[in-house]
Amino acid sequence: MRVPIELSKVLDRGGNPTVRELLSNIVFNPSNGKISLNGARIVMQRATASSELRRELVSLLGSQEARIFLMRVGFLSGQADARFVRASWPNLEARDAFTAGTRLHTFSGVVRVETVYNTYDFRKKKLTAEFLWHDSLEAAECQGNRPSTDPVCWTQLGYASGYASEFFDTLIVYKEVECAGQGHSHCRVVGKHAEGWGADDADVALFRDRIIAPANPASAGPLRKSGAGSAGRALSDLDRLMLSPIRADLDRMAPMALPVLISGAPGTGRSRAAQFLHQASGSPVAEMRRIFGAEIDLQFCVEIARPGKVGKRNRVRDTILIEGVDNVPAAIQPQLARSIEEGIFNAGPRIIAISDGDGVGTTASTTAGLAPELRSALGALTIRLPRFSDRAEDVADIASALLPILAARMNLEVPGLDDRARRTIADHAWPGNLHEMRSVLSAALADRSNENPMSAREIETRIPPSAKAGVAAPMADLVDMAMGAPMFSLPDFERSIYLAALERADGNLSAAARMLGVTRAQFAYRINAQGEPGQEKRVRSVQVATQDD
Repeated sequence: MRVPIELSKVLDRGGNPTVRELLSNIVFNPSNGKISLNGARIVMQRATASSELRRELVSLLGSQEARIFLMRVGFLSGQADARFVRASWPNLEARDAFTAGTRLHTFSGVVRVETVYNTYDFRKKKLTAEFLWHDSLEAAECQGNRPSTDPVCWTQLGYASGYASEFFDTLIVYKEVECAGQGHSHCRVVGKHAEGWGADDADVALFRDRIIAPANPASAGPLRKSGAGSAGRALSDLDRLMLSPIRADLDRMAPMALPVLISGAPGTGRSRAAQFLHQASGSPVAEMRRIFGAEIDLQFCVEIARPGKVGKRNRVRDTILIEGVDNVPAAIQPQLARSIEEGIFNAGPRIIAISDGDGVGTTASTTAGLAPELRSALGALTIRLPRFSDRAEDVADIASALLPILAARMNLEVPGLDDRARRTIADHAWPGNLHEMRSVLSAALADRSNENPMSAREIETRIPPSAKAGVAAPMADLVDMAMGAPMFSLPDFERSIYLAALERADGNLSAAARMLGVTRAQFAYRINAQGEPGQEKRVRSVQVATQDD
């Protein structure tokens, strides 16, 4: 016998906003026929419309492609609802905002959600959860008829995965292990972060290949083949991590169709940022064209000043990526600047430029190769990618995302990283950024003869001596001279180096740390740990003056 459910337990359970609060925020305006929730427009339709759409899709595409289509629709809907919750209730605690997904799911009328357990860690981007779904709309179509051999709640699975993936900024995959459409009393779903399901999990591969927005929209759709290798499947996680410090800026700038100047050291993700801007523009796009700054001539300048391929029925936006914009010939730069300005007003191609400078702005040190006119034409929208030495909090996660790609290329099993290896990666400055990390991890993988997680020793032995926080070969004479002094002291020698770097950097701790190939936190710790009583006041005064550098 079914026990009646107390209405208040459903309406008021969980955090904010509760289902009752969601219902109270619905507004129907009969003057314009619009229904809104917290200002966002929603629609109401009969449940049979969804069933009819599902049957049509299965008839036209087949069961497998219809499943993929509806899971993708659900995934995008879940992502949109996650963004809606963040924007509509900006002061919610992270826990309430995340768990609001279960209440929105219930509020939508397609299913009633009951939590079995929900364990998560936002910092580590990990989740394990189990829910019961009662009275599923998608499962109801099979009830009373012959039970389905497979789970049928496709759209809802996509929704749950999309909502959670948006909050964790990594792929979360839900699976339906029991379904009312198969004859069970209710549906049971289990969710985990992608890595929690295993490297070769078929559902994870499906989400990465077909459910998540593909990197090339032209390849999307039912006819797209799903034969991408595991390296391609892991790339989306690597991109997400590489771009996370600037993701908000990218989302804001993507639809603006104005020139963007991307700066940063090689290996920090500049090309990935450019590709993201191109694909996330919101308009149908052609392939992004690349050109090196040194190759630009007057003919190119004339070309980009012309109107783009814009029509009333098919609006296509071209994007041109200028790599090494600092190397554009000085005589060409003024004309290029004028052509970029003309292209803005003539609906010409969007220009994205990559600078080798380690910052952006108007100072000569950050864009040394750019004439003032060109810097002005490109500089309305600027993005700076941080070095790995400034990303100690997530550089080990980047390594974890890179390992499956390298292992697939080398036909090897994917190893994990033990805790000491992660600390070693976080502590190293990685002056070559991703390029250096790729070289070190590839060499470590090539020498492996066991299936254990990769150790700190395996990584340390592959870091080039010149990249370690030690003494490089060109300094050998200086070291010999210092050690030959009668009163040589290693602490005094190290302290002299730290203070000299601080002086050279005008008191900027981050800049001084980069000079020595260590992180800012490591530099601050070492200079404090080795300071003499007479120097303590000086170091502290520098830290106070530069705490926001």
